[in-house]
Amino acid sequence: MIKRIFFCGIPVLLLFAGCASRRPSPVIIRNIAYVENGQDRQTGDLYLPADSVSRIENPDQTEQPLVIVIHGGGWTNRDRSDMVKFGERLSAAGYAAFNIDYRLAPEHRHPAQLEDVRSAIAFAHTLAETYPVDPDRIALLGYSAGAHLALLAAARADPETSPVRAVIAGGAPTMLWIYPDSPLITKLIGGTPDEYPEAYQDASPVNHINARHPPTYLYHGRADLLVRPRHSRGYAAALEEHDIPHHLRQRLFLGHILTFLWDGPTWRESRNFLDQYL
Repeated sequence: MIKRIFFCGIPVLLLFAGCASRRPSPVIIRNIAYVENGQDRQTGDLYLPADSVSRIENPDQTEQPLVIVIHGGGWTNRDRSDMVKFGERLSAAGYAAFNIDYRLAPEHRHPAQLEDVRSAIAFAHTLAETYPVDPDRIALLGYSAGAHLALLAAARADPETSPVRAVIAGGAPTMLWIYPDSPLITKLIGGTPDEYPEAYQDASPVNHINARHPPTYLYHGRADLLVRPRHSRGYAAALEEHDIPHHLRQRLFLGHILTFLWDGPTWRESRNFLDQYL
C-alpha cells in the first residue's frame, strides 16, 4: 500500500550535498507562471547553464534541450524544492531544467495534475522566446508521484504540443488500481476503484502505452515497500511489447526514500540516457 510519503531525510541529503563536488552555479529564474492567470502552484523555476543569458542580451547563443522536472509527494503535498538537485545537475550538464509545482489533491483531482504537466510542456515555446531553450527537444523527469505524472503525460501526449523525446521516471506508481485502500490515491481520484473504476484505469500510465511513447529510463528500489517494484517492471514489459527503447535499473537493498537520496548511479545513467535521446 502506498503510504503518506515525507522526504524526512533532509540532514542526510545535506550531508551528501556537502560532500559533492562543486558545480558551476546555474542561472535561475524563479517563479515563472506556466499558466496564464493561473494559481500559485502553476509556477516553476528555470535553471540554465552558468554562462546563459537572455535572448535579448545574446540572440545567437546555443539553445539547450529542456527537461521538465516534477516532484513527488503522493499528489497531495511537497513542492519543487525537493527537486533542486536535479535542476542544478541538469544545468551543470548543459541542459535547461524547468522545475515545476502543480495543483494538489484532494482540492484538485485527476486529471488536474496531468493538465498542469501538459501546460508546462506547451509553455516551452513561451520560454524559448526569452531564454535559450529548444522547445522541440523536451524530456520529463520525475520521482514517485512526479514520475507517475511524467509517464502519464508522455503516454498521453497532447498532439498540439511538441512531442516529449525522453522520460526519466524513478519509483513510479503505474497501476493505481492495485491500491484500493490507499488514502493518497483516493484523494487523487475522489474515491475507491469500486466507486471510480474508469478514473483509476485512466490515471494509470501503463494503460496508455503506445507506439509513439518516448524512450524511457526507469529506476526503482528493490526494497521499495511504498511503491512496489512491480510497477516499473510491468511498465518496462509493456514498453518492450511496443518496441519502445527503454532501460530499467533496480537498486539492491534500497527503499523508496533511499533510492531518491542515494541516486548517484541512476543519475549518471539518466544523464547518459538524456544525452542519447535529446
